Amino acid sequence: MGINKSRFQQADTDAFLWVQRKFCKKTYMPIVRMLSRTGDGWLYAIIAFSLLGYDYQQHQNFFYSCLLGFALEVPLYMILKNKFKRNRPQDYLQNFQAKINPSDQFSFPSGHTAAAFVMAVQILIFFPAFAILAIAWATMIGFCRILLGVHFPGDIFAGVMLGVLCSFLAGAIIL
Repeated sequence: MGINKSRFQQADTDAFLWVQRKFCKKTYMPIVRMLSRTGDGWLYAIIAFSLLGYDYQQHQNFFYSCLLGFALEVPLYMILKNKFKRNRPQDYLQNFQAKINPSDQFSFPSGHTAAAFVMAVQILIFFPAFAILAIAWATMIGFCRILLGVHFPGDIFAGVMLGVLCSFLAGAIIL
Protein backbone atom coordinates (compact mmCIF):
# COMPACT_ATOMS: atom_id res chain seq x y z
CA MET A 1 0.00 0.00 0.00
CA GLY A 2 1.62 3.23 -1.16
CA ILE A 3 1.37 6.69 0.30
CA ASN A 4 -1.30 8.83 -1.32
CA LYS A 5 0.82 11.74 -2.57
CA SER A 6 -2.05 14.20 -2.84
CA ARG A 7 -3.25 13.42 0.69
CA PHE A 8 0.25 13.88 2.04
CA GLN A 9 0.62 17.17 0.13
CA GLN A 10 -2.73 18.39 1.44
CA ALA A 11 -1.89 17.53 5.05
CA ASP A 12 1.53 19.14 4.70
CA THR A 13 -0.01 22.25 3.10
CA ASP A 14 -2.61 22.48 5.88
CA ALA A 15 0.13 22.21 8.53
CA PHE A 16 2.21 24.84 6.70
CA LEU A 17 -0.72 27.27 6.50
CA TRP A 18 -1.57 26.69 10.18
CA VAL A 19 2.04 27.54 11.17
CA GLN A 20 1.95 30.61 8.95
CA ARG A 21 -1.30 31.85 10.56
CA LYS A 22 -0.41 30.94 14.13
CA PHE A 23 3.27 31.90 14.40
CA CYS A 24 4.22 34.24 11.55
CA LYS A 25 4.42 37.74 13.03
CA LYS A 26 6.32 40.58 11.34
CA THR A 27 7.70 41.77 14.68
CA TYR A 28 10.01 38.82 15.11
CA MET A 29 10.83 38.08 11.46
CA PRO A 30 14.32 39.65 11.79
CA ILE A 31 15.12 37.14 14.57
CA VAL A 32 13.72 34.29 12.46
CA ARG A 33 15.89 35.35 9.51
CA MET A 34 18.97 35.56 11.73
CA LEU A 35 18.35 32.12 13.24
CA SER A 36 17.82 30.64 9.78
CA ARG A 37 21.12 32.16 8.58
CA THR A 38 22.99 30.30 11.32
CA GLY A 39 22.21 27.22 9.22
CA ASP A 40 23.95 28.63 6.13
CA GLY A 41 27.16 26.80 7.05
CA TRP A 42 29.51 29.44 8.45
CA LEU A 43 28.59 28.61 12.06
CA TYR A 44 29.65 24.97 11.67
CA ALA A 45 33.30 25.98 11.31
CA ILE A 46 33.04 28.29 14.32
CA ILE A 47 31.54 25.47 16.40
CA ALA A 48 34.20 23.01 15.29
CA PHE A 49 37.06 25.37 16.14
CA SER A 50 35.52 26.53 19.42
CA LEU A 51 35.42 22.94 20.66
CA LEU A 52 39.11 22.47 19.82
CA GLY A 53 40.28 23.34 23.33
CA TYR A 54 37.65 21.17 25.02
CA ASP A 55 39.32 17.77 24.49
CA TYR A 56 41.84 17.40 21.67
CA GLN A 57 41.37 13.67 20.92
CA GLN A 58 37.61 13.99 21.15
CA HIS A 59 37.74 17.07 18.93
CA GLN A 60 39.80 15.27 16.30
CA ASN A 61 37.22 12.45 16.12
CA PHE A 62 34.42 15.05 16.12
CA PHE A 63 36.04 16.95 13.25
CA TYR A 64 36.49 13.85 11.07
CA SER A 65 33.02 12.60 11.89
CA CYS A 66 31.53 15.98 10.93
CA LEU A 67 33.39 15.91 7.62
CA LEU A 68 32.12 12.41 6.90
CA GLY A 69 28.59 13.29 8.02
CA PHE A 70 28.48 16.24 5.62
CA ALA A 71 30.14 14.17 2.87
CA LEU A 72 27.22 11.72 3.19
CA GLU A 73 24.46 14.30 3.68
CA VAL A 74 25.21 16.73 0.83
CA PRO A 75 25.08 14.26 -2.09
CA LEU A 76 22.03 12.48 -0.64
CA TYR A 77 20.30 15.83 -0.20
CA MET A 78 21.05 16.73 -3.84
CA ILE A 79 19.83 13.35 -5.11
CA LEU A 80 16.57 13.64 -3.13
CA LYS A 81 15.98 17.25 -4.24
CA ASN A 82 16.38 16.32 -7.88
CA LYS A 83 14.40 13.08 -7.60
CA PHE A 84 11.33 14.51 -5.88
CA LYS A 85 11.42 18.03 -7.40
CA ARG A 86 8.84 19.20 -4.89
CA ASN A 87 7.71 22.78 -5.38
CA ARG A 88 8.39 25.27 -2.65
CA PRO A 89 5.35 26.77 -0.90
CA GLN A 90 5.41 29.98 -2.95
CA ASP A 91 5.41 27.95 -6.16
CA TYR A 92 2.66 25.64 -4.93
CA LEU A 93 0.31 28.10 -3.23
CA GLN A 94 -1.41 30.94 -5.04
CA ASN A 95 -0.94 34.37 -3.51
CA PHE A 96 1.79 33.25 -1.12
CA GLN A 97 5.22 34.88 -1.06
CA ALA A 98 8.14 33.54 0.96
CA LYS A 99 9.89 36.00 3.27
CA ILE A 100 13.32 35.15 1.79
CA ASN A 101 14.65 33.89 -1.51
CA PRO A 102 15.35 30.16 -1.26
CA SER A 103 18.85 28.94 -2.01
CA ASP A 104 17.67 26.50 -4.69
CA GLN A 105 14.60 25.57 -6.69
CA PHE A 106 13.10 22.59 -4.88
CA SER A 107 11.79 22.07 -1.39
CA PHE A 108 12.25 18.42 -0.34
CA PRO A 109 14.22 17.82 1.85
CA SER A 110 15.34 20.90 3.76
CA GLY A 111 19.10 21.17 3.34
CA HIS A 112 19.44 23.74 6.12
CA THR A 113 17.67 21.39 8.52
CA ALA A 114 19.63 18.33 7.38
CA ALA A 115 22.97 20.11 7.83
CA ALA A 116 21.97 21.54 11.22
CA PHE A 117 21.03 18.06 12.43
CA VAL A 118 24.30 16.59 11.15
CA MET A 119 26.10 19.10 13.37
CA ALA A 120 23.71 18.76 16.32
CA VAL A 121 23.96 14.96 16.39
CA GLN A 122 27.75 15.13 16.11
CA ILE A 123 27.72 17.36 19.17
CA LEU A 124 25.38 14.88 20.89
CA ILE A 125 27.79 12.02 20.15
CA PHE A 126 31.08 13.73 20.97
CA PHE A 127 30.17 16.54 23.40
CA PRO A 128 26.94 15.46 25.11
CA ALA A 129 27.12 18.32 27.61
CA PHE A 130 26.13 20.63 24.74
CA ALA A 131 23.53 18.30 23.19
CA ILE A 132 20.36 20.02 24.41
CA LEU A 133 21.55 23.38 23.13
CA ALA A 134 22.60 21.88 19.78
CA ILE A 135 19.35 19.96 19.22
CA ALA A 136 17.29 23.03 20.20
CA TRP A 137 19.30 25.18 17.75
CA ALA A 138 18.86 22.68 14.89
CA THR A 139 15.13 22.41 15.63
CA MET A 140 14.79 26.20 15.55
CA ILE A 141 16.50 26.32 12.16
CA GLY A 142 13.94 23.87 10.79
CA PHE A 143 11.02 25.79 12.27
CA CYS A 144 12.41 29.08 10.93
CA ARG A 145 12.49 27.63 7.42
CA ILE A 146 8.73 27.03 7.69
CA LEU A 147 8.12 30.50 9.14
CA LEU A 148 10.12 32.05 6.31
CA GLY A 149 7.88 30.22 3.87
CA VAL A 150 10.53 28.23 2.00
CA HIS A 151 9.63 24.76 3.31
CA PHE A 152 6.65 22.64 4.18
CA PRO A 153 6.78 20.75 7.52
CA GLY A 154 7.35 17.47 5.65
CA ASP A 155 10.51 18.94 4.11
CA ILE A 156 11.77 19.73 7.60
CA PHE A 157 10.96 16.24 8.89
CA ALA A 158 12.83 14.71 5.93
CA GLY A 159 15.78 17.04 6.61
CA VAL A 160 15.86 15.96 10.26
CA MET A 161 15.82 12.28 9.27
CA LEU A 162 18.52 12.76 6.64
CA GLY A 163 20.80 14.72 8.99
CA VAL A 164 20.35 12.32 11.92
CA LEU A 165 20.93 9.26 9.73
CA CYS A 166 24.09 10.65 8.10
CA SER A 167 25.43 11.87 11.41
CA PHE A 168 24.93 8.59 13.29
CA LEU A 169 26.39 6.66 10.36
CA ALA A 170 29.46 8.92 10.31
CA GLY A 171 29.84 8.64 14.08
CA ALA A 172 29.64 4.84 13.91
CA ILE A 173 32.32 4.73 11.21
CA ILE A 174 34.69 7.14 12.98
CA LEU A 175 34.29 5.62 16.43
